[in-house]
Amino acid sequence: MGTLRLIPVCVPAMNSQPPFRHILIIEDQKARRIIALEQATYTIGRASSNDIVVYDRIVSRHHATLVRIKPSPRQDNHIYRIIDGDLEGNRSTNGLIINGKTYESYNLKHGDSIFLGAKAKISYRILSTALEIDLFNPLEDVQIHGTDELSAVANSYPYESTITTRQPLQERDPQDLVRLASFPELSPNPIIEMDFSGNLTYLNPAASIKFFNIEQDKLKHPVLAGLLSEISNLQGNLLLREITVNHEVFEQYVHYLSDNQLIRSYLFDVTERKNAEKTLKYRALHDTLTDLPNRSSFDERLAASLNQARRNGYVMAVLFLDLDSFKNINDSLGHTIGDQLLKKFAQRLNLCVRAGDMVARWGGDEFTLLLPQIKTPEDTVNLAQRILQELKHPFDIGGHQLHIKTSIGIAIYPQDGEDAETLLRNADAALYRAKERGRNHYQFYKSTMTSKASMLLKLENLLYKAIEENELNLHYQPQIKLKTNQVTGMEALIRWYHPELGNVSPVKLIPLIEKTDLIIPFSLWVLRRACQQCQQWQKDDLIQVPVAVNFSAKQFQQPNLVQIVAQILEETGLEPQFLELEVTETALMQNLHFSQETLKELRQLGVNIALDDFGTGYSSLRCLQKLPVNTLKIDQHFIQSLEDNFQDTSVISAVIALGKSFHLRVIAEGVETLKQLELLQRLNCEEVQGYWFSHPLEPEEARQFLRKKIEINKIT
Repeated sequence: MGTLRLIPVCVPAMNSQPPFRHILIIEDQKARRIIALEQATYTIGRASSNDIVVYDRIVSRHHATLVRIKPSPRQDNHIYRIIDGDLEGNRSTNGLIINGKTYESYNLKHGDSIFLGAKAKISYRILSTALEIDLFNPLEDVQIHGTDELSAVANSYPYESTITTRQPLQERDPQDLVRLASFPELSPNPIIEMDFSGNLTYLNPAASIKFFNIEQDKLKHPVLAGLLSEISNLQGNLLLREITVNHEVFEQYVHYLSDNQLIRSYLFDVTERKNAEKTLKYRALHDTLTDLPNRSSFDERLAASLNQARRNGYVMAVLFLDLDSFKNINDSLGHTIGDQLLKKFAQRLNLCVRAGDMVARWGGDEFTLLLPQIKTPEDTVNLAQRILQELKHPFDIGGHQLHIKTSIGIAIYPQDGEDAETLLRNADAALYRAKERGRNHYQFYKSTMTSKASMLLKLENLLYKAIEENELNLHYQPQIKLKTNQVTGMEALIRWYHPELGNVSPVKLIPLIEKTDLIIPFSLWVLRRACQQCQQWQKDDLIQVPVAVNFSAKQFQQPNLVQIVAQILEETGLEPQFLELEVTETALMQNLHFSQETLKELRQLGVNIALDDFGTGYSSLRCLQKLPVNTLKIDQHFIQSLEDNFQDTSVISAVIALGKSFHLRVIAEGVETLKQLELLQRLNCEEVQGYWFSHPLEPEEARQFLRKKIEINKIT
């Protein structure tokens, strides 16, 4: 027997914590019940032996345990911790879902919602002594049917109302309990009221718990600060604002009740939402792998820096960087190692720049740097040199020591562009110029780079139509044996004639094809056409010599290369010994084991293999022993400088001797003068190829050349 009443003003004494009552509101298949927590521990579950029985088949027999604890030895108040399963470590089947998240243990807070199954729900509330409930058995059920959510917040409430009961709470009218549920005392959100003089008149339990020092701070507290000054400026009777209290963010709805001279605040914790918004905004402007600003963020900062530079007459710089040969690392060591390398590379870049400069990841292995204010272009040189110096130290990743190099392109504002698009385009053009000139260095933009880049872009677009329009053809350059002057082979070389551009130089064409995705179909077209032509020469009773076809590194790394070659030989009817594939030693050394297996299969097929540009790579004698090749082709750069450079003579002599010791053909490429030829003869070079004997010939010219050789051989 007793009374339940609401005290109009609930303000604890200064520097004292009010006592609180802890209750659970349980909703399951049987009923809705209110249980006051007074014991130190409670067991919760479906079994009847539990202190709190939850009627739901999905709930485990011993689903959870409540333990009363003190959050701090200095605090007198206690809280309850809920633990999944029992205290012996046995977990429940479905776990604990609290406020939408799964926990194994959790310190309960006012307003928490706990789900034990699909329909079993427990709501946790803390009541102050302002709401006095008669003592009753906390484990007895209180049946409440047809009520709304018990945590509803009322926009108004009768302070003076007093509910008096003369019967046990279990026998109370359910409507009274519904009224109880609407009181602000049960709201999980803080509700605060003060008068127009600045005196606190009401705090609900949630406010007392959340803002325990509001009594002491009074009008200096963020919740109350500025509210009185808004009375004269307020349009209407409602103020909405956002405040921060101890790193938590709240939306505060303030009602000015002029008739009662009261200011009533409803506060809603939006910290998680604000943090989520910050995270989303951060992720929208940052790269997820390196945590650097991304392309969008760089564009925003560049636009702002340009505006500032125009107003103040600043000189600024944009730098483009990428990692040289990064694709090889991804292909050989995997993307996980590649990603770690990008992260560490980004960290080193950040160490090189000044405060106020910006490093961003543009995409892939490309990075951009923004220097919003520099004194002279020399500042960018110092930065580029710091970056190159920093990269001299290897990266230790996954047990691999990786030596990385970078190429850097630099564009200066305003001389290289006055808008963002132009600066970026010109820095990118300078980057590619740096890569063309040998990589691992920096290059300033020059106006000639743009015209060259535009030309290359035009060529790339036209290439896609070249095969369909039959604009491509093959020329053939003879290989000659010096002692007999006989043709020993014909190398197929691709040529492109465009109706508007005319003959496109191979110097431009070959690198361009290798940069595009067309390298594979182009290479297959060349292979098929060369085999067809060689077979046709044999049908015409011409000299039966092999045709040599160049393979790019990308084509050679195809897993089905041997099958493709075999298929084309079968389609064209050419016998394998009349096909020689030329591959650079650099391409073979990218993956030595794969190269050994592929070359072995090609040799078993009957195809000959030539090691092209020999002497410019890094293959060792031991590796050469493992590579089943037939021919060594001395790089033409050695031949072209043969007359003036004695060291090149030594290199050529060594290659010739090496080839003979391995019983290989040795062919000197690029022979253009009589003096070069005579020097090669003195070095005992047996086969040559170059303009001194013949330019690359069109198919009909090549046919006539071979016919002429037959006639000369008959005469001699």
